[in-house]
Parts: sequence; C-alpha cells; structure tokens
Amino acid sequence: MGAKSDGRRDLAVIRASGSTARVLNLALVYERFGAEPDYSDQPLFKNAKLNRALIVKHAIRKHERELFERPEPNTTKIIFPYSATELGLGGTSVMVGERKFEGLLRAAIGNSADEAAFFSDLELINALHEMPSFDPFLMREQLRARGHEPGRCYFEISEADIANMIEFVAQEIEPLTRLAFGAGGRRAAQMSQRLAEKLMMDENARALDPLRDTLRLSPGEYARGVFAWKGFLYYTWAMRGSEAKQALFKPSFIGCTIARSDASKFKEAEQLKRSVARGVEVAARRSREVVDSYADAFSALTRGHANVFRDFLLDAPATYGPLGEATGALMHIHSFWGFRFKDKAAPYLEADEALEIYAEFDAMLDGVELCADTARSPEDLLLS
Repeated sequence: MGAKSDGRRDLAVIRASGSTARVLNLALVYERFGAEPDYSDQPLFKNAKLNRALIVKHAIRKHERELFERPEPNTTKIIFPYSATELGLGGTSVMVGERKFEGLLRAAIGNSADEAAFFSDLELINALHEMPSFDPFLMREQLRARGHEPGRCYFEISEADIANMIEFVAQEIEPLTRLAFGAGGRRAAQMSQRLAEKLMMDENARALDPLRDTLRLSPGEYARGVFAWKGFLYYTWAMRGSEAKQALFKPSFIGCTIARSDASKFKEAEQLKRSVARGVEVAARRSREVVDSYADAFSALTRGHANVFRDFLLDAPATYGPLGEATGALMHIHSFWGFRFKDKAAPYLEADEALEIYAEFDAMLDGVELCADTARSPEDLLLS
C-alpha cells in the first residue's frame, strides 16, 4: 500500500485558490519565500518535503472510506506535489487516520535517521489535524501555545489585516475598558487600542490584569478563556468580509451556466448546485447565530454580568470548533469561486467540471457540523 496519486485538476484548484482556511499551501510559501531567511531559519516542518506540501482539510469521499478503520466525515490530507512550483503535474498524498498512516508518511517523505525530527513533525501534523481550520491568525496562536513559532511567511495574514483587526478589537472592547478601568472619552479609546494590541499579541501582559480580575478566572481558566475570546473576535472580524463575499458569490454561483451537457448530467449538476447553495446559506446563517451568541454574552459583561461572559468562554470549545469548520468551508468556497470566475459577469462550466466542483463543495459542506440536520429545519427547507 502506498501514497495515493492526486489528479492534476485537484492540485490546480488548490493552486488557484492559494492558502485558505481549509488549505495550507506550503508549496506556494516555498515558491514565494523559499530563498528568504524567514523560511529557512524558522521552518514549519523539519522535513523539507513536508515543508513544501499542501495540507488540506479534506471531506472523505465514499471511495476513500475503506482506507480507514473508523472513517470520519473529514480528515487532514497531506499532498506532496511532484513539483513544488508546477502543481499541474500532480502529486501523491496520505491522509491522517488511514491505516498504516505513519508508515505511509515515512515512505512519502523518505526515511530519516533523525527519529526525533520525524516525531516532532508527526506531532505538528496531529496538532494541525486537531485545528478546526487553518485561519492564519488562529493557527499561529495555537502553534505558539504549543511552543512552536515558525516564520511569519507561513501565515498569510498581512500587516494591514492585523492592523485592521486590532482596530476592530479596540472598538469591540472599549465598553469593557470603561467598565474595568473606569476610563471614558478619548482616554478610553486610547487605552482600548493599547489593550487590543496586548490581548491579540501578548495576552499574559500585566496590563491586562484588570480584565483578568473582571472575568474572575483562575490562571488555567484564563489561558483557555482568553484563547476562545481571541477566536471569537477573529471570527467576528472575518465574518464581515465573508458576508460581503457571500453577497457576490450567491448570484454568481446560482447563475452559473452548465455547458456541453446531456440531460442526465445537467440534472445531476443542477441538483448538486441547489444542495451547495442551500449548504452555503445554512453555514453562513448558523455561523452568524454563533457569533451573535458571543456578542450577547459580551454585552452582558459590559453591563456588569461578568459571570455570563465567563461561563460562555469556558463553554466555548463546544461551539468554537464547529464555527471554525463552517467559516473555513465558506472562506474556501468563496475564495475558489472568486478566483475561478474573477471579473466574469456570466460564469459557465462544462458539465464534467461542474459536477466535479459541485460534488467537492457538497462533500465539504456535508462534513460541516453546523450544516447537519438541515432537513429538520423548516427555515432551511425553504432554501432548496
């Protein structure tokens, strides 16, 4: 049994959409930054082949289920391109959780005499597998919490995005600043800006002690709670852009023309299209509901009910993963579709490609927890 072959179109799709919340495109990072010290001095993986691979949140397909003892809807797929700069040539892959995964991984990257390096990389793969998505800010935070700080080139979040996010967070926490510090007016705005920078970059700073005291969290609870808080702040910020992209995506996707199709393929493609359109709507709406529940809990905190927000943060793991999974799927779909049909007012696909893309989107959404049981909801049935 060996690593499986990935088709050229699959890799071309990934290359087209770059790194997204579901795709960590290390081949593209190598192409862009491989000659820079930041890439070589602080690598993500110790193994060079792994450091040029594509790590994908993958919806397990029906024909792949036999490869697993206990198949789940999703796994993490590691694709090794034949060429890091020409993904159209195809590549081989292994999936976390499949039978003999460790042996397949060793065969794919080449046996190494440095066992410590291999198991370090294997531990990192498992950490990436456990993450709900590859959102760059949150991925960097989770790796940093594990004592792993690769170069900035591995996280495709721009300095401008970081600055915009901190500005957003400062506005979000200003009511809390007023509560915790008794500040008002311009002083509250300035203090909120400084605290936002500390919260997002150094949550253990002494300057945040009054916030920690307000939340009444033990040191262990604070570490878990503040990470969940940062996650919800990130998703709230990211959702603004996602909702704007959804407004562009919906008419373009629904209006896509299917060409060169017989009646059978056309019917199948149209059914898949409706399923995807419904799944995207459901994922977007239910993600908004989760974010709104965070906003309600934070609002209670600013009214002096610290216990409500404290309990919300400590219970956050139950919703944090599904939210990351759903927003990751949305971001990936929006990114791919936007790239594939950039500046095209009337998009069209040939039948075979439409079936392939729609099936991939549908399988992806089918594995999203927030999209589960959609048929039980009258609201969701109206979308079909």
